[in-house]
Amino acid sequence: MTDPIVKTLDLRCAAARAFDIFTRDTARWWPGSHSVSSGAGKVPQAVTIEPKQGGAVYETMHDGSRCDWGRVLEFEDGVRVAMTWHPGNNADNPTRVEVAFEDLPGGGSRLTLTHSGWEAWGDDAGTRRGHYSAGWDVVLGEHYLPACG
Repeated sequence: MTDPIVKTLDLRCAAARAFDIFTRDTARWWPGSHSVSSGAGKVPQAVTIEPKQGGAVYETMHDGSRCDWGRVLEFEDGVRVAMTWHPGNNADNPTRVEVAFEDLPGGGSRLTLTHSGWEAWGDDAGTRRGHYSAGWDVVLGEHYLPACG
């Protein structure tokens, strides 16, 4: 079994605001470099997380077509979202991403992202996990953090 990726990020905004930016304003901060469109050398039009259990997680590609990334499994407004995760591949055996938000004493909040289910990738699990671990650092630290400032 491959260990989950766990990333934490302390933010200057309250948990409810950080949650809204992450789930309802994803298109504003998600980096084009970490999309399915970027593989075609293009920039996506948007990345969307439909804010409800059963909602779709998808990219609107550079040409307007849609590429499903996953499905919302749990949606606890202002607190936590969990979703299957398969941007552009492995839709039949997705991994799982959960992002939780909590207010910190004295102000601000903490985001905790847990990306698990690497057994879906079989022998390639360790390599895929390594790529995603570095990728989440870029997505969260360089793009999401400034959006939540």
